[in-house]
Amino acid sequence: MFASAGEAPQQAKMSRVSWRQWVSTYWPAGLLVLALLLALAGQWLVSGRERAALGVVCFAVAAVCFVVPIWRGPVLQHGPYPRRLAARPGRALVAARVLRFFLAANALALAVLAYQGFAGNRLMGGLWPWLAALLCFGLAFAQWPGSSPAGARRRVDWTMVAALAAITLLAIGFRVYRLDLVPVDMTSDHAEKLLDVQDVLDGARPIFFERNTGREMFQFYLTAALIWLTPLTVSHLALKVGTALFGILTVPMTYFLARDQYGRLVGLLAAFFLAVSHWHVAITRVGLRFPFTAAFAVPALYFLLRALRHNRRNDWLAAGLVLGVGLHTYTAMRVVPLLFLLLVGVKVLADGWRVWRRPAGAAPEQSAFSVAFWVNGALGGLAASLVFLPLLRYMRDAPESFWYRAQSRSLGGAELGLAQAWSVFWGNVRAALLMFNYKGDVVPINTVPESPVLGLVSGGLFVLGGVYLLWRLLRLRQRRDVYLVVMVGALLLPSILSLAFPQENPSVVRTGGAVPLVMIWVALPLAAVLQRLWQLGTRPGRGLALLVAAGLLLLAVANNYRWYFVTYDAETQEALWNTGEMGAVVRAFLADGGSMADVYHVPFPYWADTRNIAIEAGHPRWNQVVTEPGEMRLNAEDPAAKLYLIYYNDEVSQKLLSTIYPAGTWQRYDSARAGKDFWVLYVPARTVP
Repeated sequence: MFASAGEAPQQAKMSRVSWRQWVSTYWPAGLLVLALLLALAGQWLVSGRERAALGVVCFAVAAVCFVVPIWRGPVLQHGPYPRRLAARPGRALVAARVLRFFLAANALALAVLAYQGFAGNRLMGGLWPWLAALLCFGLAFAQWPGSSPAGARRRVDWTMVAALAAITLLAIGFRVYRLDLVPVDMTSDHAEKLLDVQDVLDGARPIFFERNTGREMFQFYLTAALIWLTPLTVSHLALKVGTALFGILTVPMTYFLARDQYGRLVGLLAAFFLAVSHWHVAITRVGLRFPFTAAFAVPALYFLLRALRHNRRNDWLAAGLVLGVGLHTYTAMRVVPLLFLLLVGVKVLADGWRVWRRPAGAAPEQSAFSVAFWVNGALGGLAASLVFLPLLRYMRDAPESFWYRAQSRSLGGAELGLAQAWSVFWGNVRAALLMFNYKGDVVPINTVPESPVLGLVSGGLFVLGGVYLLWRLLRLRQRRDVYLVVMVGALLLPSILSLAFPQENPSVVRTGGAVPLVMIWVALPLAAVLQRLWQLGTRPGRGLALLVAAGLLLLAVANNYRWYFVTYDAETQEALWNTGEMGAVVRAFLADGGSMADVYHVPFPYWADTRNIAIEAGHPRWNQVVTEPGEMRLNAEDPAAKLYLIYYNDEVSQKLLSTIYPAGTWQRYDSARAGKDFWVLYVPARTVP
């Protein structure tokens, strides 16, 4: 019943051994969890700015707590690259070499014909030869995918499929919930876009839309197609539906890119953080072209990195085709061809300097020092150029218009000497790096002014991700880590290169292409922690891994939801003029038998955009502004009923209109938003004798 005197010391010794073993087993896990908590605390302190110094100390201690157990423990490989069954080499779609040559020659001839037809900024002038050239090019150079060995099958991991489906549903929720209400109103940029959409609906078919310093064509044709195919009208919502759709599609594409480089766990985590990222949600729902950079850069980079690894022709062609389409979307996408060249350069250096290794257990990469590599790469470049052909013609015909936006933000827009430009550049780099955790964009419609682009959880993990990537570069020297750093850095350049207007940097919209890559960066340290906890092989270790994952992911959802649907919504309501309410007043006037010809807007400096009132009223072409007293008196001669919209503090116009229309009825519209009231003057119809 009780231990003898000789047994007691032995039990005490076993207890001490067990305690030591427990400590040696779990102290790395404790440090890793402490690192996560300190990183969250650091982000909370830094984002408040008043206690930023204390936050930096928390980040430093978190970095030490994170590195020590990683350094001493087994190396985490995050993969290796997904193991796939070896496939036999692909074969040409068209077997006969003579026929392939004939198709290639036809593609060239049709491309020349299309190039000539695109003259004068006319898409339809060369559309059909262009599409035929793309078809001939694909038939001439694409290959049937190589078949797997007989009897080999790929297994579908239904758990991963279900997890990705759940994350995609979460992304849909963040991007469509209250889409008609948040953001609540439009800016002048929206008016410009919708007028271009109306041009398309009216029959215009330009390659480059020259209104408002020029825009690529993709969003306008996309929005017009949505209006043709759905009950949507020319409205803010139509723009938002198109951008939200591509924002949703970016989430699973990010999973495939991250999985291809770092494995399934990193892929799922990256997709999750992108799904709830307030940075991505905000630029996706605003209704402008901002999310298209990420939507096309991610699949283009996915195919390019596969091409660099396997040198399969179809991957090169797919990368080129997606890149070419992406160049028709948003100006920031123009940095991606440079990024392609940088990644090819890294590949060449890595193959030539063997110190940069492939992940352990991965299949050997195809060398860049082969004729086939450069032939396939050249074909990928030709595919991108062929898709870019309409803009290439426009660039030749109107270079000033094509390059205006890019040049006006870089050196072309300011008289800067080399030394000053260099100083501004490094100042922009610093500001761009600080936007992740400390101080972000200042434009209200795009973000909460000066708010960090990363949330509480992702911001803390971003710092640990930087430490982890640095350690991996020094310890493992794997090229995929170099690829990630290069991709993030290059996709920040559209904002960093705003040398003429450094106050526009950092820009959450021009850096929007980097969001998915940043989320891969964010996912890496969390995946490392969860793997290390799971590898303990004990019930407490795995329970702790699940608890950490659930806690951080739920906190990320709550934090990003509050940032966007509470804080951002309030900020935009305060920053934007309530043209939606003005449009509702106009619609009520029309419903009572009034005419748009008798609706007038009296403008006031920094007040509502007349075009937005017109769009909200359902008449995008209306633009009836009155400013001159003589014009107001002339309008009074018309006996029809009239409606005037006047700024609530425009006393001059109020007195003048009261004199001209003594029988008019004045009503101060009581807006649901503070400080957004406006005056409505209703003039009843007169009976003409």
